[in-house]
Amino acid sequence: MSVFQRQIIKGSVSNFLGIGVGVLNNIWLFPLAFSLEELGIYRWVERTAVLIAAIALLGLHRTYVRYQSRFKGEDASQFLSNIVVLVAAIAAIMGIAFTFFAERLALLLDVPVADEIFTLGAVLAGSMAYTLGLSISSSAKRISVPFFLKNVVIRLSLLLGAVLVSRQYFDFAVWMRLFALVHMSVGILVLLYSIKLKGIPLRRPQPLGKGLGKELATFASSGIVMAVMTMSLATIDSQMIASIMSYEALGVYSIAFFIGSFVDGIRRPVSQALSPQFANLWNENNKEAIAKMYGRTSRVLMAVALTSFVVIVPNLDLIFSFIPDPDRFESAKPVVVLILLSRVIDYSFGSNGEMLSNGPYFKWNLLAITALVALLVGLNFVLIPSYGLEGAGYSLVISYAVFNLSKALFLYRKERMQPFSMVQFQLLLIAAVTFTSAKFLAGSDWAHLLLMNAVIGTGLLLGFILVRKRI
Repeated sequence: MSVFQRQIIKGSVSNFLGIGVGVLNNIWLFPLAFSLEELGIYRWVERTAVLIAAIALLGLHRTYVRYQSRFKGEDASQFLSNIVVLVAAIAAIMGIAFTFFAERLALLLDVPVADEIFTLGAVLAGSMAYTLGLSISSSAKRISVPFFLKNVVIRLSLLLGAVLVSRQYFDFAVWMRLFALVHMSVGILVLLYSIKLKGIPLRRPQPLGKGLGKELATFASSGIVMAVMTMSLATIDSQMIASIMSYEALGVYSIAFFIGSFVDGIRRPVSQALSPQFANLWNENNKEAIAKMYGRTSRVLMAVALTSFVVIVPNLDLIFSFIPDPDRFESAKPVVVLILLSRVIDYSFGSNGEMLSNGPYFKWNLLAITALVALLVGLNFVLIPSYGLEGAGYSLVISYAVFNLSKALFLYRKERMQPFSMVQFQLLLIAAVTFTSAKFLAGSDWAHLLLMNAVIGTGLLLGFILVRKRI
């Protein structure tokens, strides 16, 4: 097993450990300790920090991943130093600014102002440091530690804090300060770890003098827009729900989003590990290897997404029964189904985004993702007022279908690459038969529940046996 494969596995394990803690947090503890409004405030700060961090990084983290393999020796040290110092300075400035101007931002975005949103600055600075650190670590094929710190350590800290809130040792405002402090500390720790991992001494920032300024600036500029658009996809629904509906509605949506995004536990480490791999392969013009990786990521990610859909959707009533006062979150159930469906569509097309953004077609990918965000915003404006939270789910399904189909057609026209084979058709067939059988056996008593999940387990096991060698 290669270092690359081991890091994907370790990163996925860290993600799923974090998801395990996240289940305790999001399904049980947070609804027990916090009101719907408080859940919405927390989610708004978290998602807004991610979006602003994508802008403030100026594409520097993507630039490092794309070009780091071109530099050796002292040039590699200088390139790393320039990137780290720039990001550290910007993160410090942005962290201070958004600590004091978070209220004005909320007014600008037309969301209710809450006292706790001043923690935005610290969360933002931590997000920037973490994102750069993760990018540097991925270039060294070491992503498991950053994923563990973010997905396990942060969530455990929030779990302990929420327990104390539920027992009235302190309140939500103190918990938000804890969230901000832990987030910033982990970001700094990951950045320091990644620098040590590279084993390259930092230098005083100065120009490289390699005549690459224009090329680096062009890629970085596109990276800014790319990062903004990518993060917008993850945050625009939260922003628009808070603006069009309320923090309470966002609190309900956060539960649906967490459950529906379970499959991201695999996608995130795969994406992070593949980005430098695709960049290196494009630099070497190794299109055969790129095409093989394209097809394999489609098969693997599609299998994971379908498995999550087949397991979660029939068990939604059981999952929601564990939430304290579950009637508050009843409207989240159909949203979970729609989010999972959007993941199946998105993942079935493989790592086409990583292929495009780290190669010669990054400008086209930028246009495509910009169009996707515009489509998503437009659909949300139309569908959320008409269908409530389900409207956000419908928007995701439609947008991701159009987006991925356009990228697939572009790659086929330009490079004659496409990820599909009979394996994907077989995966869909197995999932459809298993899901239909499970829904037919669904019932409210434990006997039906056990029988239904026995059918799901049997279907997944048979599917694994039938297709595992071809995935």
